[in-house]
Amino acid sequence: MRPKWWVLLSILVAGLSFAGLYYVINTLWPNPDTMLAQPQALFFTFLFFGLGSTTIPLTAYFNHRFARPGWLERDKTRLLRQGAWVGFLAVLLAYLQMIRALNWTIAAVLVGVFILIETFFITRG
Repeated sequence: MRPKWWVLLSILVAGLSFAGLYYVINTLWPNPDTMLAQPQALFFTFLFFGLGSTTIPLTAYFNHRFARPGWLERDKTRLLRQGAWVGFLAVLLAYLQMIRALNWTIAAVLVGVFILIETFFITRG
């Protein structure tokens, strides 16, 4: 699939995800008795898809600008993987904030770990 289609599809998914996130935040009440009740699970799902798909156009531009020629033929799922990393990191940070265990040190270490993992994937091919 060409990067143009990745970008168009990701913009569509981002719009739907942020609309769902808006609905969850403004209409559903969290259940304080359980940590991952239905509203929290919906929140994390929409956050993952929303931020992950919002990142894809930016990563498509950076990969087009800075990657070696032919990067798409060597690594066909690079854009999807990089968007998923950002979405997963956002969900992880939001969960840590929800249980009140997040601070700047933990956030910086997690961001560094995700950057190192993606660097490994990029340099292996």
